[in-house]
Amino acid sequence: MVKNFLERVETTQMKALDLCSGYGGWSDGLVMEGFEVLGVEINPEIASFYKHPVLVEDIRNLKGTQFPNYDLIVGSPPCRDFTQIPDKHWKRKKNIGDGLSIVNAFLRIVEEAQPKFWLMENVKRLTECLYLKPVCRARLGKGMYRYFWGKFPRFLVPLDMTKEIWHVGGKFRSWERAKIPLPIARAFGKAVKEALREVR
Repeated sequence: MVKNFLERVETTQMKALDLCSGYGGWSDGLVMEGFEVLGVEINPEIASFYKHPVLVEDIRNLKGTQFPNYDLIVGSPPCRDFTQIPDKHWKRKKNIGDGLSIVNAFLRIVEEAQPKFWLMENVKRLTECLYLKPVCRARLGKGMYRYFWGKFPRFLVPLDMTKEIWHVGGKFRSWERAKIPLPIARAFGKAVKEALREVR
């Protein structure tokens, strides 16, 4: 799957890899800004809802050398092991070591693939566990701050996304809450697209 996708996008102007892609919050905005995106998602059920080419795989089993010449690597490793939400709300107890193994795999792939830009998003508690300092923090919704690590151009984040993003059909859905809002992904994609024009 990876080899076939790489062969297909050799002539694409902008390529992005979305690790821990989930339902495609980052990818949807990047595609709208002209990126060819490959997602990597461990859960086959979630991957079935992803709208773009996707590799169903644990990122800990991948090597960055499988993804040469990518302009951008982006992703949101699962935050459940770093969240302040109590264990009773999860199917399993939090395990910081397990969460860090995914984060470290993300960072290893970035180091091996050497993209022009990269961004990793997660929650505040990861800042206490990770040797890297975040580049910035943004408010993605009511009481929802997220931290961004990486090498990426500055981009504007809308001030309040709560009314149009977090409620679906009048009923709250936790997976929608975890998805990166489309206006943020598009703003990020636009900023990276403009920065790529300058470095080419």
